[in-house]
Amino acid sequence: MNPLRPIQTKLLGIPMQLPKRHLYGIIFLSGLTLTTAVMMPSPNERVEQPLKISIPASLNLPKEAREQINNTEFYTLPNDEIGPLEPVDALEVITSGEPEWQEYVVQRGDTLSTIFNGLGLPLATMYKLLDADKERALDGLKPGQTLSLLIDEGNLLQEFKIQQDLLHSRLFVRSGENYRSQLQTEESNWESRTLGGVINGSFYLSARDAGLSPSQIQRVANLFQWQLNFARDLRQGDSFKVLVQREFVDGQSTGKSELQAVQITNKGKSYHAFRHEDGKFYDAKGESLERGFVRIPLERNTRISSNFNLTRKHPVTGRVQPHHGTDFAVPIGTPVVAPGDGVVVKATRHPLAGNYLVIRHGRQYTTRFLHLSRFLVKEGDTVKRGQRIALSGNTGRSTGPHLHYEFHVNNRPVDPMQVKLPMAEGLSGAERRTFLSRVEQYKREFAG
Repeated sequence: MNPLRPIQTKLLGIPMQLPKRHLYGIIFLSGLTLTTAVMMPSPNERVEQPLKISIPASLNLPKEAREQINNTEFYTLPNDEIGPLEPVDALEVITSGEPEWQEYVVQRGDTLSTIFNGLGLPLATMYKLLDADKERALDGLKPGQTLSLLIDEGNLLQEFKIQQDLLHSRLFVRSGENYRSQLQTEESNWESRTLGGVINGSFYLSARDAGLSPSQIQRVANLFQWQLNFARDLRQGDSFKVLVQREFVDGQSTGKSELQAVQITNKGKSYHAFRHEDGKFYDAKGESLERGFVRIPLERNTRISSNFNLTRKHPVTGRVQPHHGTDFAVPIGTPVVAPGDGVVVKATRHPLAGNYLVIRHGRQYTTRFLHLSRFLVKEGDTVKRGQRIALSGNTGRSTGPHLHYEFHVNNRPVDPMQVKLPMAEGLSGAERRTFLSRVEQYKREFAG
């Protein structure tokens, strides 16, 4: 039998001729199922006469369906002239044999073990990394962190780097069978920017609108706490300028910033704060913006009868009660002085504390004086360091004449004899000359 002889068959009752070598097939077209039993043509037969099917008009098929059935591309392949394929060995392949860095960005739900499994690295290598990670940089991977891996041809991890922030990465380098860890710090640059504005409403809102962060606003207020009450003294129309330096790595901010200089203009008078190399702020003459304290608030040194003690047994009640201050054994009528500049916020009587007085020193510090015999100042008075404010006594619940003195930092009592007190020392000599030169540069940046 001639394999190329056409086969007579019927498709939907329609006489048709097909080459013999076709496979069985089912074709879905316009909701009709066409079934034929044929065989696949050989490669030489693909370019033979196209398939022709006569569709009776009685089927009422649309024109598009008849055209699709008559399309020669229905079963033939185009003969594109693309030329012979280039042999693989003719391609130029350059390999250095050196391992290359791979990067992996941590996804949500990733752990170090799942990452190592996904990269085909043995878990034994991971455990060696963890042994070297004394700083625990690999604990708690965070989505978005970048891991860099240097893997050689033998699937050995030579180096592993995890980015901790824009500025710092922890690098693990293979050393023998183990790894050693080291911190890498990227080079950064600092850029200066002047922010400022006119007070409209409150200083906080005005400074925030100018671009200062809440922590920077608080820092500015603390710098001038001895000279200005920002809530009471600043008025509509007062102005401010702040010189800020920000740190960048490859154009991205690290989030670190430093105040360099501040100018507040209140009622036509300007107040300045300039940062020195020691990290402290001074005025335009190099004088400290802090107001120093004296350690003992008495005109003369005297004996301490009871120290600051949070577990002291009370001499009257016998119960263990914190002693939040220092007691000085002094006769009634001994002059008590202000330990630093401040404002009297309370001068009253209490059944246990007796006559007692409270002074607020700026925003952080408060001092309290108990068992007084007489007040020499009243609430609302401004006092200077060393000024007489009261006379000691024996009022309230007391076992004898003495002065009970408390020192609070951010509303928390601390030991007045041990707390580190702010100093009021200014700059001098060559250090002051260097600072004054820097002040002129700050002023030029403000003016620009």
